[in-house]
Amino acid sequence: MPSNITRRRALMAGAAVAAAASPAAAAGLAAGTGDTAIGKLWAQAESLRGKLDAWSAEIAAAERQGGIPGWMRLSGEANAVGEARYQTLVQILKATPKSAADLRLMASAAQDRDIADGPRLWAVAQTREALDGFASRLG
Repeated sequence: MPSNITRRRALMAGAAVAAAASPAAAAGLAAGTGDTAIGKLWAQAESLRGKLDAWSAEIAAAERQGGIPGWMRLSGEANAVGEARYQTLVQILKATPKSAADLRLMASAAQDRDIADGPRLWAVAQTREALDGFASRLG
């Protein structure tokens, strides 16, 4: 078997293991970021996460209203920072990994609540609001 196929299979197996790891374990694996494009994006996502701490109480309250990431329910700068972080995570997932560390960072991004739950729960919340509005018009 050619070595590039063996290497590719090993990398894919490593990515599968990292993706199957719990979010806490994946966060531990993602500690080092490196100088790759994915590493820089991860550092940016973590910086944006830190900025969201300024609205932690508002975000927590908003999450209790519907289960989606709370920043999605907020407006203004909190929403802009949350959206920027979300888009950074999407960029990580679309990037081409250059190393095993990049694969671990991609697995961490894939397990982030904003990616794993955000779009699905947001869509459910939007549909629920639409149904409620429709039902009230039928009155």
